[in-house]
Amino acid sequence: MEFDATFLIAVISFVVFVLIMNKIFYAPILKIMQERQNFVSDNFDYARKTKEETLKHQKYHDDELEKTRSEARLKVAQESQQLKQERSKVISEYKSELFENISKEKESLRNSALEAKETLKDSVVDIAKNISEKLLGNDINPDWINKSQIKEEQG
Repeated sequence: MEFDATFLIAVISFVVFVLIMNKIFYAPILKIMQERQNFVSDNFDYARKTKEETLKHQKYHDDELEKTRSEARLKVAQESQQLKQERSKVISEYKSELFENISKEKESLRNSALEAKETLKDSVVDIAKNISEKLLGNDINPDWINKSQIKEEQG
């Protein structure tokens, strides 16, 4: 195998071709690939940081939400207890008022019954007197009726 000038020219032209291709074609492609790699890497880092921050914020909001829910549950329980106490108080006041009204009504009925008895006593004496006059033709002494009534009331 002989190495003549054509071989040397072929080698030189190949090296020049590679240098020209590197300058025109490969360098811009490598530059674009490097920029793309940097872009992807930067975006990946940004996405990772954003995800971490989002998770941190989500945990914070979840904790705050749970705290707020527990406070709300506690407040609802307290309000419920307070309403139960108020309801019990109102019911007991209503019951006492009702028992007081019942007592007053009972007393009123007793008084009415006593008044009716007194009225009936007077009427009974008059009716007995009229009946005895019609049946016996005699006048009955009202003291007899009063004495018999007193004995009935005592017995």
